[in-house]
Amino acid sequence: MASEITKNGDDQMSKDERKVYDRQIRLWGYDGQNKLRAMKVLLIGMQGLGAEIAKNLILSGVNSITLKDHTEVSILDHCSQFLIPRDSQERNRAKASMSAAQKLNPNVKVIVDTTPIEQNVDSFVTAFDVVIATECSPSTYKRLSEFCRKAQVKLFIADVYGLFGYFFQDINFKLPLYGEVFLNNDQTNTDPVPKKLPLLYFLTSALLKFQSESNRKPNPDTCEEDIEELKLIINSSSDEINTTNSVFDEYYSELFCELSPTTSIIGAMVSQTAINTVMNKPIENYNVFFFDHIEHEGKFHLL
Repeated sequence: MASEITKNGDDQMSKDERKVYDRQIRLWGYDGQNKLRAMKVLLIGMQGLGAEIAKNLILSGVNSITLKDHTEVSILDHCSQFLIPRDSQERNRAKASMSAAQKLNPNVKVIVDTTPIEQNVDSFVTAFDVVIATECSPSTYKRLSEFCRKAQVKLFIADVYGLFGYFFQDINFKLPLYGEVFLNNDQTNTDPVPKKLPLLYFLTSALLKFQSESNRKPNPDTCEEDIEELKLIINSSSDEINTTNSVFDEYYSELFCELSPTTSIIGAMVSQTAINTVMNKPIENYNVFFFDHIEHEGKFHLL
């Protein structure tokens, strides 16, 4: 791990910083703020969810945040990616986000990396205290989970599908790895889906399997075909779920693009949970959070 996050004397905080973080210091004290000031974050994926997480962590006053994204700006980014100006000449999403991200808090080091995470996941993650991954393939999530566990780097994996979203955390290195939780997220995996799990687990697993097989998320341009494919995946995932497939009918039409209401909720949950973890107040007994936009609630689960 990059460095153990330890206590720092409040004399290390400048007068200007104390003014900037005054409200936070009143909430969690100088010691808590100094723990944040030592925190090095790797954030993978700079679509709408990544922008929301970046904003929250930069404003909180982490030491540094590396925005890692090799993809180009697309029309879908206009749905929720507020860090990229509409007239930006930068085509890479991370580069296009850097200026606005840095302006949020000059005390935080904002770094851009445009190399695909798939090319350097093994060695790269060890330079950070926290890794937050979004917009990756299920196989990359699985690999990240394994290497972060090996390096004892705290990991959060999060994604948004339209109005639905979830995140996975590995912070105490004791609970199951990502690939052990989402067993059918790889098209080569033939293990049966576990039973007695929340229904949204099956929806998430179907979305991950769709992504593995199609090498993309469900797309608005092919929504009808994608919905039929998701139904087939859920029907074939478990005998138990066959009779309850209609439960997801309300969800299917709202799984496209990253929509701002959901990126705000999932982004806030991931950011605050990461901050709580640094403050030694982690939510330790759960590893997956699902946001159910139909029921208007979010829940932690131990899977």
